[in-house]
Amino acid sequence: MLVHLGWPLLCERLAEHLRTPMAHALLEAEVAAELTQKAYEADAAPVLRRTSVPGQVRTLLAEQDGLQALLAVQASLARESGAPGNLADALGALTDISDAVVRASRGVMLLPAELLAALRQLQAVKLCVDLHALVAAERGYASDPGVLTLATRIGELHPQRDLATALGRSIAPDGPDGEPWVVDGASPGLQKARQRVRELKASLMKAAGRLVKQTGVAEVLQDSYYTEREGRIVLPVRADAFNRRGSLTGIIHDSSATGQTLFVEPSELIEENNSLRAAQMQAAAEERRVLEQLSRSVGQAAAQLRSNQGQLIAIDAIHARLRFADAYHGVAPEVGAARASEEEAAMERFELVAARHPLMVLSGVEVVPNDIVLEVGSALVISGPNAGGKTVALKTLGLCTLMAQAGLRLPTRRPARVPLVGAIVTDVGDDQSISANLSTFSAHMQHVCAALAAAQVEPTLVLLDEIAVGTDPEQGAALAEAILLALTEAGATVVTTTHYERLKLLAQRFPGRFVNASVGFDLEKLMPTFRLLIGVPGPSSALTVARRLGLPAPVLEVAQGLLDEGRLRVDQLLQEVVAERDKLITARQAVDRERAELRRRNQEVAKREAAALEQAKSRKQKAYDAASAELRALHAEVAELRKAVRKAEKEGKIDAALGAAKEGLQSGREQLAERREPAAKAPGEPPVQLSPGDRVMVVSLGKEGEVLAVKGERAVVQVEALRTTVPLTELRSLRAPARTRAKVKPNVTAPIHRWEVPEALPSTAGQHFGESASAIEVGIDNSVDVRGARADDALRAIDRFLDEAMQKDREVVVVIHGHGTGALRKAVREFLAEQPFIRRTRPGMQAEGGEGVTVVWVQP
Repeated sequence: MLVHLGWPLLCERLAEHLRTPMAHALLEAEVAAELTQKAYEADAAPVLRRTSVPGQVRTLLAEQDGLQALLAVQASLARESGAPGNLADALGALTDISDAVVRASRGVMLLPAELLAALRQLQAVKLCVDLHALVAAERGYASDPGVLTLATRIGELHPQRDLATALGRSIAPDGPDGEPWVVDGASPGLQKARQRVRELKASLMKAAGRLVKQTGVAEVLQDSYYTEREGRIVLPVRADAFNRRGSLTGIIHDSSATGQTLFVEPSELIEENNSLRAAQMQAAAEERRVLEQLSRSVGQAAAQLRSNQGQLIAIDAIHARLRFADAYHGVAPEVGAARASEEEAAMERFELVAARHPLMVLSGVEVVPNDIVLEVGSALVISGPNAGGKTVALKTLGLCTLMAQAGLRLPTRRPARVPLVGAIVTDVGDDQSISANLSTFSAHMQHVCAALAAAQVEPTLVLLDEIAVGTDPEQGAALAEAILLALTEAGATVVTTTHYERLKLLAQRFPGRFVNASVGFDLEKLMPTFRLLIGVPGPSSALTVARRLGLPAPVLEVAQGLLDEGRLRVDQLLQEVVAERDKLITARQAVDRERAELRRRNQEVAKREAAALEQAKSRKQKAYDAASAELRALHAEVAELRKAVRKAEKEGKIDAALGAAKEGLQSGREQLAERREPAAKAPGEPPVQLSPGDRVMVVSLGKEGEVLAVKGERAVVQVEALRTTVPLTELRSLRAPARTRAKVKPNVTAPIHRWEVPEALPSTAGQHFGESASAIEVGIDNSVDVRGARADDALRAIDRFLDEAMQKDREVVVVIHGHGTGALRKAVREFLAEQPFIRRTRPGMQAEGGEGVTVVWVQP
């Protein structure tokens, strides 16, 4: 009955992702055993055996997570050109060696092709072990549950490193004839013997070449060449000239099809031919000795190699599940037992969010995702128009349950909740059979009987498409109701499709035990929506569907007249309810899309704000660094002036030194004044006149105070506990300002400062260049890594990075191009030399990465 759901077809699609022929054979055996209801004993490791034990399913799912981590590391290393190998290729190179290793254990010598198969198995084992070691140790995945689960399986692999080394040193896949062979370096004796064969053969061919051109020989030859027969060098002699006196003598080895040519081994070449044959036999004996030694080693490791094959088949199955799930964007489900036990967690309901029929997705069909929610032990009654998607919804639940039991990920939007059942009984389609004396109705009843029997024994999922059809409608409806009541009383979980009205009323009579559902129908377009609606029964819409399919209007009118008017009104009301719910779902989806778009925009705004804040911090840090550098320079200058003053005091030149010091200090003040940011202009105007006791605002302090005295262009002000003298321009009266300002004679002795906005902050980039350059700390924000990239891609990435650096006011950045052959480094530095906004470049210091990096000073 699994054929009803398309289970064999899904297994065929999974098989497309298997790499090893052994896994293919196991999968075919398992599917055949399922379809014939025969027990199947796995040879080493099952590929797709279904189970209702939650722990086993969770292990299968966790192993896929672990393998996904391994493949992610493999992909990362591949980008860095440091991957130990490709797992898919390694699995694809495997062949069945079980018979070969058994023969080797019995002392039989294996052929080079069989030894090569053993070598490839050990190479695949080494790859799995090495990848897992990288994930568990170097990449920090040791606590990952999936990796830990897969580690158990990988821990049962036997690398047999000594045997792998010996086989790798001795066997090559492509010999002189394109077949696997034993290489010369397999042993010193074999290398020496083969070298002797090559020397003798070269000498023999030279002698044959000279003989072909010799006077008296050339005349009797059919053509000017020599060839090989039975491993010996011969000449093509004309048959009519061979027996002539004084002609070529020798041994005849073969003749042409016409008999006109004899292939003769000349007497002059017999001794050299004999020497060559002796050397060849010696080389063959040495090769056989090597093969026997390697075969003994393989025979000694026969048990480990057979175990390896079983584990690699299982890893191939995990790999296939993972790649298969990628094809339909599968998500790992949450699984549990349909009935609780002490060891297993119970799952109370099926819950599949945005589920899609997997075979339809794999076929490229656009599938409407549906939410399927069903309590264990209850029945979902799906009604609605024909061709509206009722059967698709039923099959989706059944196929997803089968997939979960096989440890496959499901085509849902988020992790589905799937109770694992002991039996799945289906009645989908027409199983009538003339040979078996089964009508359509009889075939349906057989499936119902099987479902009732299974429900009495174990948790059962029953899928009935058009229950109790093929008989009198009234009796069929009554029988269908009785069947559903019996199944739910037995604890079975049921999904059925129907057009019977009385089944739609079960949800009102037995709330919670029965749940209505319907598929939608667009009344305006006269098209099904294929959307499953839980909680609402659906109209059959037979007349509407018939009209859509082109049934003549007169026939439809007669049919409508034969129907009860009340029944028509109920059907029309149900259509309107379903249509309205469709509209609400569509509106809700639109609102969800708008919310998602708003969240996306908010995230973009937050990113921009963070970038702006980071840029402001960067500028502030640069200003602080510049001010600190200026302050240090001034401190150094003051120290120099002090030294000069002390020296002048000793030498009696104190006046000149003090004058120079004053000039230096004044110059420093002016420089600091030029660097100072201008203060924001205070609101209002200075007071026209002031008198002691007036309340004023001191702009430079931002506080209120009381005027104590006025002295020309300055005033003495008491601000809290502080008494200070400030210019009148820094004061603002707290009463209404006057229209004109009193003319006061300016104090020409007071220094006048002009505050100007500095054109640019001082740069600190120079400290990283020149003879006394200091190393720059390389981080994520000030570097771009283009190692392993093609030159064109690398230069485009560098160009984007430099644009970003100028936007963020980064003056010194680092380009990481690696050492390699030096081609990428040359291309990068030539590119930087051509950019007008690059002020200077230099190779990296040892602490920065040496010649593997280039430090760049970007012109602000």
